[in-house]
Amino acid sequence: MTYGELKMRVLELIFSYSVAGSPIPATYNNQADYIAMIPGLVNNGQTDIATSVKRIPAMAFLIDLEQEEVGNRVLYKLPSDCWLPFTGGLLFPESRSYERYFGYRFIGGRIELPFHAPSGLALEYWRYPETVSSGTPDSEELDNAPDVHECLVFYVAAHLLAYDDAYRYTVFLNMYEERRKRLREPVWIEPCPIEDVYRRGR
Repeated sequence: MTYGELKMRVLELIFSYSVAGSPIPATYNNQADYIAMIPGLVNNGQTDIATSVKRIPAMAFLIDLEQEEVGNRVLYKLPSDCWLPFTGGLLFPESRSYERYFGYRFIGGRIELPFHAPSGLALEYWRYPETVSSGTPDSEELDNAPDVHECLVFYVAAHLLAYDDAYRYTVFLNMYEERRKRLREPVWIEPCPIEDVYRRGR
């Protein structure tokens, strides 16, 4: 779904798109105010979904990240759109055997590795969705998946009516919540090494 399609769907739901079949101009009543509020509501809704029920996977090579040398370690700054790193170790994208490297740790918003760490490592992570603004063209495709876009339509419509129509606000919010409950994401495997407690004391 494009940003323009979402705006049209939302305005149709709240009966603010047309009168007698003719599109309503932005200067009519509070039409411009509704349109101005849509970008922020889209961002709120899609962030809620992308950090809970429909996460967005991403990958970044460490060599492309901002880095700092501290003693015999190298600190890599997490990508700016990183919400949550995968727990399954750093990845060797070029490896055919799906090897992973676990000799690292997270410190704040950075990844700490020793100098002797292998090269070509990449971080897999869950990212925040791309935001929209008042300058976003109507032809821009929305981030995440089509089922998320259908949820966003009702989320935005509900919150546009929050102060004007309590009944329709509740109806649309319930429709959003029902669709949100049905969202699913693919099964992801995040391997993690298990410490050998039997050998630790030897």
